[in-house]
Formats: sequence, structure tokens, C-alpha cells
Amino acid sequence: MSRWWRIGRMILGMAIGMGVLGEGHTEIVRGLSSSSSCAVGTPPPRQQPVDALFPNAYYDYLLNGLQIILLERPEASEAVLSLMIKSGAAFDRAGKSGTAALTARAIWLGAEDLSEATLRQRLAALEATLRTEVTWDATTITVEAPARGLPELIRLMARVVSRPTFEAEALMALKARFLDEVRAKRRDPSQIADEEWYRALYHPHPYARPAEGVPEEIAAITPVDIARHHARFFIANNATLIVLSPFSPATLMPLIRPNFGAMLKGKIVPPTFVAPAPAQGVRILLRDLPDAPLAHIRIGSFGLERFSEDYVPTLMLAEVIRLRLEREASKGGVPLADVRCRFDLRTHRGPFLLSFAVPNEQVVSAIERALGILRAMRAEGPTAEELAEAQRRWEERFTPNALAPRQLVEALHFVELHGLGRDYVPRFPARVQRVTREEVMRVAEKYLSPNDLLIVVVGRTQGLVEALTPLGAVEVKSSG
Repeated sequence: MSRWWRIGRMILGMAIGMGVLGEGHTEIVRGLSSSSSCAVGTPPPRQQPVDALFPNAYYDYLLNGLQIILLERPEASEAVLSLMIKSGAAFDRAGKSGTAALTARAIWLGAEDLSEATLRQRLAALEATLRTEVTWDATTITVEAPARGLPELIRLMARVVSRPTFEAEALMALKARFLDEVRAKRRDPSQIADEEWYRALYHPHPYARPAEGVPEEIAAITPVDIARHHARFFIANNATLIVLSPFSPATLMPLIRPNFGAMLKGKIVPPTFVAPAPAQGVRILLRDLPDAPLAHIRIGSFGLERFSEDYVPTLMLAEVIRLRLEREASKGGVPLADVRCRFDLRTHRGPFLLSFAVPNEQVVSAIERALGILRAMRAEGPTAEELAEAQRRWEERFTPNALAPRQLVEALHFVELHGLGRDYVPRFPARVQRVTREEVMRVAEKYLSPNDLLIVVVGRTQGLVEALTPLGAVEVKSSG
């Protein structure tokens, strides 16, 4: 569900998909060309050693604490400018969920003497694509454009990030559009299943609520809330700026320093969230949507801690589970759809989640089949052929030199957010190939507990209480 799941699957899992509301919010502005160009400046005073995957990478810090990473690609015609704030929706105030998501969009409503209309005109002239991504753990603002416009993009982004105006009338209009999107999303049965599952697993931790917030709380957000969130979290020493372009650090740093040097340094807000209760027993939640064409099923529990060494073996485990479930369902004539299995890496403990959709009349057999696979993985692990297939699929997904520029930038943000180390990306393919059956069995025994699971079913639930009671404690959720 989260953006970091997608990035983790791209670079440490390579799942594809961008711009889904709740996983991140996307806003695109395109227009005509610009004739701006970079002026060469004096070389920056220090350049750090880097890994082989990023031979022209440059790491630095501004005096205000802002981390700078520059990726020089002389052959590139496009530039990517991306600022990550290392705080996300988890820090939304109680009763004001959606504040982080709305703030990320609202910075582009105007800055100092720049109106929203002027900003959009300039972005259009630069042929810029603007993306705002908000997850529980981070807020990322990314602009892509032809490289010739990079100097102007640096100046524009620095101004909107450092000195947004949050004009009340424009903010109200933005909030209305945002509410429409959130409400539309919440009509999707798959999304309803995700929300029910995360809410039940993580309550009272902030991961229990959608990263984009819930409509009734979004409606209560005021311009003061937006300004307060911006002042607390959009601080230089809580952020990383990555620029991928054909230009050298000697060209870019004289532009970055005076512009992003205007970001204020502040006190980083520590996470003091109440930990969710550990899973005990098998809990089954049913949400009745009688008109849904398919039942959407979520099965899982808590997974990895943030700095776990088990991440790569669990990726292989998740891939094997997915492949086996699809294969067995196909042999049994069960038409599964949208089969996903993942271990999320998050700032706090992430989830293990197996999800799929199935015809309503086959819910019970599909759940029993899935639980049987989890038990088999704990007892026997994958076959040598299944593990080899999972590794082969990861190799196909992970070709670092073929990653698009924005994917490289996202990968580095992911590494910096989770403190994985700058050699993590180049080491990843070799680490995948070193995973053994014994490792997969070990993490299966550690993280897959068929006796402690949360199962959510969203669809036509008539008759399911009696049918599923032998598997665990069943609760029917209201449709409101």
C-alpha cells in the first residue's frame, strides 16, 4: 500500500506502479519549452567516495543540515529534482489525518510573490512534471523536466518549499479536490480491504489510518494546521535533496547553496507512537459488500523491524508464496486475481501481507489454500525449483543500469530513509543469488505464524461466519 513498498519492490523488490492516491499523490503539469541553461560555477570543496553503481555521485551537506546527493549523468537530456522530508502521514495530528498529504500539495499554491497561476505557468514553460508522494514515513516532492530548465526548477522548488503562502481560498479549493479523490478511492473494494486490514492490525499506531487521511478528518483541516505542519517538518536537517542531471557538482552546488540554504533548520520531531498490540490467535473480519463482483481477501501479521537483516530472504519467501498460490489455485480451478505477497520495510515495524481477490463463492476454499501454503513454508520451505524461479524473477526486475532516472532517485531516497548504506543497491543482486532454502525456511518459521493471523474479507459475506468459524474468531464489520 505504501510508496516505500513500491520502491522497495522496485529496487529491493521492483514492484511497478506510481501515483496511486494513498500510496502517493501525483499532480502533473506540462507545457512549452524553455531556453534556460546552467552556468558553470566553481567546484565544490569536497566530494565523497561513492559506490560503483553511482560513479559520479556526490554527497554533501549544507550548513542548515540539508543532505545533498547529486547524480551526474552526462548523457541525460532530462533532469530529476527530488526533495524528501523524512516525516510523513504518521505525524498527522489526531483527528486531522491527511494533513501531511494536503501540505505536500499545498506548497505549490504560491510562494512569496509567486501566485499559483504564475507557478503553473513557469512549470508549464519548463515542460515540468510535478509529483508529490506522501507515505506514513516520508513526504517527497519530485520535479522532472528537460535538463536545460534545471536552474529555474531549483529556484522555484526552493521557494515553494521554504516560503509557501498557503492562501486560504486556494487551500479550500485544493482541499475540495483532494476530498473528491479520497472519497472516490474509498469506493474501491480492494482499497476498503486494505484500510480494514491496516486499521485492525496497527491500531492505535498511526499506520492504522490511510496515509491520505479519511474524509471527515480532511474536511476539518485548516490553513493553520497546514502552516503548522510545514513549520514542524519541512526543515532542512530533516530532508534529503537528490538531483539527477547531466551537470556536474561544480555547476549545481553554486545554485543549490543560496536557494536551498534558505530552508530553516529546526528540531526534529521524534516518533513517540503507541505500539500496536501483537497478534494473538486467528482473527477474521468480514465487511459485507453484497454487490461486489469479487471478494477481496487480506491475510497477514506483523513482519520486519526497520534494520532487519532478514529483508532479502523474506522477499524470496514472499515471491515463492505468491507463485505457489497462483499455481495451486490454477490447478484447482480457482480464478484468483491481483495476487500480491510482500514484507514492507518501514520506519517502524512493517507488515507481512498476502492479498488476492476471488469469486465470492470460493472465499473459504481460497483462504484454506492460502493458510495451507503458509504452513507448508514453515514446515518444508520452498523447493529448489521455486527458489530458483523467485531469484530469476528478481534478476529480471532488477537491472540497475537500466533503471529510469526517477527510479534511481527513488532508490537512493529509500536507502537514505532506512539507513541501508550506500552499497546496498549494488550489493542487492548478488545478495539475492546467495539466498538459500535454509534461509527462506528460517524466516518463514520466524514470520509466518498460521496461529496468529489477521484475515479480512470484503465482499458478499452471507454464510461466511459459520464457514470460517473453524479457522478463527469471526467478526462482522458494519458497512458504514
